[in-house]
Amino acid sequence: MTEKPSVQQELQNQFPGRSKQIASLMGLMGKPHDRVIPSIFIYGHPSSGKTSVVRAIFEKSLKRSQWAYINCVECHTPHMIFEHALNQWCHWTPSVENRFTGICRIQNVHQFVKAVEEGVAVDDNNTVVQFGKEETHYLVLDRAERLRDMGPTLLPVLLRLSELTGRNICVILLSTIVFEKFKVKGGAYEPLYIRFSEYSKEDTLQILQLLFETTDRRIELRRDRNGDEEEEEDNEDNGDESNNDPEPEFVELDDEFFTGFCEVIYTIFNHNCKDINELKYIAALLFPLYIKPIRKRQVQMHEKARLLKHAQPYFAQATDKLYLREISSTEWSRETRRIENMEDAGGDVNMAFLKRPLAREKGEFDLPYYTKFLLLSSYLASYNPARYDVRYFSKMGETRARKKGGGTRKGKADQGGGKMRPQLLGPKAFPVERMLAIFYSIIDDTLEDSIDVQTQITSLTTLRLLVRANNMDRLDGAKFKCNVSFEFIRAVANSVRFEIDKYLYDFN
Repeated sequence: MTEKPSVQQELQNQFPGRSKQIASLMGLMGKPHDRVIPSIFIYGHPSSGKTSVVRAIFEKSLKRSQWAYINCVECHTPHMIFEHALNQWCHWTPSVENRFTGICRIQNVHQFVKAVEEGVAVDDNNTVVQFGKEETHYLVLDRAERLRDMGPTLLPVLLRLSELTGRNICVILLSTIVFEKFKVKGGAYEPLYIRFSEYSKEDTLQILQLLFETTDRRIELRRDRNGDEEEEEDNEDNGDESNNDPEPEFVELDDEFFTGFCEVIYTIFNHNCKDINELKYIAALLFPLYIKPIRKRQVQMHEKARLLKHAQPYFAQATDKLYLREISSTEWSRETRRIENMEDAGGDVNMAFLKRPLAREKGEFDLPYYTKFLLLSSYLASYNPARYDVRYFSKMGETRARKKGGGTRKGKADQGGGKMRPQLLGPKAFPVERMLAIFYSIIDDTLEDSIDVQTQITSLTTLRLLVRANNMDRLDGAKFKCNVSFEFIRAVANSVRFEIDKYLYDFN
């Protein structure tokens, strides 16, 4: 008889690459009646599993009334945080019966501290629910960086909540920035830090494979149309009507096949997409197209090169169409299903939805006037070497280096005998200060005071036309990459009558 795996082992299997963090959190929690530290600060990059791991630990280890989960984006004021926390601790749900009211009215931090210390009455019989008196209670605050905008006293009180109330309460903060950015004044405890590092390649592949654990591994092989017609004619000649409906044939996909598919997804998309949720989204939509040649008996299950060759048209367009949300997942599935039905019917396959130009390449991508110049500046900063900024954008020009004996110093060549062109190397990361310097150089008129350049940069990042190349701590000091093609940037340049070809280095 096999032993049932422990909660910790089950969580480690569910979240690859997070064994150390799970062991640390569960070790700090101990038993329900044990005293815990007042506050824990968990930080890491977006999509690094912070929220999922913490919620899974509490769901499997504690009663629901022992912990409260608050998203600081949804609860954007202190009194909303306080009331939602007390509602969850008391198992109270606003409904028609209670006129959609909370368990009690909390207006300020003083009332919240008093409610935690004295308890809350939950019915007309004055039944009081105590918090942290016998069992530990936890308050989880996700997107905790939003607390910085809720007043200077809120965060110090939350970090010292256990001390102020005399109760066994632990506050857990989840954030994508480091604690030094919170700028907490004196009088606040220093929380215990737990860092969720970036996933390694092995961890990412394991996470992608978990996506297909519930997938039906048996796929039905389709019969050849010509073969079916010949078999039906033979059955009619022999007078045999019992074999008109042959038994379907299936093939079982093994772990090696799914591992190979996940490696293909990681190799193709990881350079431009580091977000594990985006990789899972792309993998789920491309998987039916990847196994289509197997269904049609065109390729064997373990012929990776031939499978990739058949799926290449879809993989080549997936970055623009799916990652940049040029089309929705519903439209992608509908169009690929239509193509598959046309192939089954033997008609001409129309691949127009893959070959049609992107909306932004046709000049339909609507951006504000100065935002287009910001995008042009980012493209120039990504593909031009920094040392040539003086040549292209300075009013004084560049003083060219002279070698002894006259003439101009020649540029260095690579080992292959020629220069590696910038467009072949892909976009390079650049500091935001360099992009702004180019931006102010290429605009002809003076920028109006009402235009917020930083907001325009944020908008380009939201549209995924710019991609962050470092941590998302703050806007100044950030590094970006330009995530657009040359055809797109040329269309943008033409819309504002900017001759971008004259400002690109070795870009013919």
